[in-house]
Amino acid sequence: MGALFEVKRPYRIAAVAGIFALLFGFLGIRLWFLQVGEGVAAAAIVDEEGLVSITIPAPRGDIRDRNGQLLVTSRIVPMVVLDRQLLQSSQREEAVARLAARLEIPADWIATLYEDAGVNQRFPLAVVDALTAYQLQEQLRSFPGVVVENYPERVYLTGGTMSHVIGHLGFPSAGDLQQRPYLDPNVRIGKLGVEGFYDEWLEGMPGERVYRVNQAGRITEERREVPPVSGATVYLTLDERLQEVVETALLEGIALSNLIKDEERELPLEERETRAALNPTERATAVVMDITNGEILALASYPDFDPQQFVWGIDQFEFARLSDEKAFLNLAVGGLYPPASTFKAVTYTAALLNNIPFAQAIEGVDSVNRRINCDGELVLTEIDEGSPQVFRDWYYPRELGWLDIHGAFEHSCNIYFYNLALGVWRNWRNTGRENVLQETARSIGYGSFTGVDLTGDQAGIVPDRDLFESWKRTQLEDPAAPVRLDPARLALASPWVGGDLMNLAIGQGDMLASPLQVAVSYGALANGGTVWTPRVVSQVRSPEGELLWAAIPEAKNQIDIPQSAVSSLLADMNRVVVSGTARRAFSGFGTSLTHVGGKTGTGQSSANRDSHAWFVGVAPINNPQWVVVVLVDEGGSGGRVAAPMGRYIMQHLMGEELDPIEAGEATD
Repeated sequence: MGALFEVKRPYRIAAVAGIFALLFGFLGIRLWFLQVGEGVAAAAIVDEEGLVSITIPAPRGDIRDRNGQLLVTSRIVPMVVLDRQLLQSSQREEAVARLAARLEIPADWIATLYEDAGVNQRFPLAVVDALTAYQLQEQLRSFPGVVVENYPERVYLTGGTMSHVIGHLGFPSAGDLQQRPYLDPNVRIGKLGVEGFYDEWLEGMPGERVYRVNQAGRITEERREVPPVSGATVYLTLDERLQEVVETALLEGIALSNLIKDEERELPLEERETRAALNPTERATAVVMDITNGEILALASYPDFDPQQFVWGIDQFEFARLSDEKAFLNLAVGGLYPPASTFKAVTYTAALLNNIPFAQAIEGVDSVNRRINCDGELVLTEIDEGSPQVFRDWYYPRELGWLDIHGAFEHSCNIYFYNLALGVWRNWRNTGRENVLQETARSIGYGSFTGVDLTGDQAGIVPDRDLFESWKRTQLEDPAAPVRLDPARLALASPWVGGDLMNLAIGQGDMLASPLQVAVSYGALANGGTVWTPRVVSQVRSPEGELLWAAIPEAKNQIDIPQSAVSSLLADMNRVVVSGTARRAFSGFGTSLTHVGGKTGTGQSSANRDSHAWFVGVAPINNPQWVVVVLVDEGGSGGRVAAPMGRYIMQHLMGEELDPIEAGEATD
């Protein structure tokens, strides 16, 4: 037994040794695999984990006027950037304090930008001069997280000129990011105007820089760089020189309105020409449009703003001040007002095209010869239940005598146009022709968006029976709804009454339009019925000059207006400036006075606000090319304030010597 045991022992030892050898063999293979087989992949992972990719903002494209004049551009400047990937959290407080002291900017402002940027993000802090940039580069170890880079800066060469057309920059909103998820939330994009509307053309293609960062957050190696591509160049339809003339007219017109109000305040109440509130005049707008294709040649709104203030962030107090002044509202596009007597051109044309019958059995109405005794007052025994009975003209208690449609337009006789509306009401009420005035207005652009390539376009209101009845239903069904109708009207079978149509005929009541809509409508009336879609951009070119896109004139609608009706209206518009409500404003205009025409308007407002002053001009009337619209918010009389401003602009268009803007006659 002992011998047998001695024989088997070596085999057992050998078996155990073999097992151990096998285990160590597997372990060795595994270690080799981890160290050699997967070593390359692991090293690659480590390598990638130390790499950081950043976006290089692209210079935005230039903006030029119709003649190629440079208005907006981008330049490369030294920019101090704070990169949160290079800044450890423990270094934040000290870094912010050092930067604030070195750049002389508030520490709390830097801290706010830091939080708003988000984790692992970077953001620009301040533009510095070349010397400061050099010094910071030499001292970067004292400023953890700071990088000095060449950065594109937007430069607005004309200040506030064209600001409502050009727009400004701002950070993407939540809506912007939802529509365009690729946007960098820390890079400003276009806001308002052309900067906003054509942002995707202007923004260019951002580049990329990749570098390695060590554990201390310092850059140890530049890996690769893809340079950015500049944005495209946008050419406006506007003319810079004409724009300057228009903006001068606005400023001087506002000053004129305030001067007139100052003089009236000095008079006893009984001697004042009006019972106006005499509030300060602060806002005005004007637009010049080419009626042959819809191009906007000038568009200004005041108060305005300087887009340069937004390039690196506007002060919150300055932003609040501009907001309170409504400086960001483009009155030409987004301001809605009763068009007042400028709308009489629509009623005039509707009367000629539809042979609107006169109302019968009214004193002072010659229905056979289609004349009205414009004695300043129209008294009706009954129009409709709840409707007003007495209508007075702007010149009451004076008299203009018996006038036909031509004289009524020349002198802006409300009573004549009241009677046209009354003829529609009494003869076509509750028929398919009741809305003849509204249909004419809508056909030439009222009550719908103009389609202009700017932000803030408004549709306005053309009131009719259907609209009033929908307002009535809403008010009855929803007590919290806005009150659009006097509660007394809700008891009527229909809240739409004859007096509403009569108010519409002179551009009052609930009729609302933007100055740009008025320009579009007069353009259609003067060119024979083509309703152009207005635009402010003509083409887009690459930085190298290659044509990328060109605007094609677009007709929004086309109606047939006989040449006889066009010629009649234009001739009567000339009578307005030669011998009518704009006579005094256009006195001394120049030799081309026979080739210009106009229409004044005074839009009534609420009891505690002054009237709005309107003027519309067309030139040359023998071959219409331009329409000019001027609106002065709470400016007073159209003939006294807006017409002199319109004359100033039209003198420039017609090549006349510019005269100072002085008060015209207090006419409607």
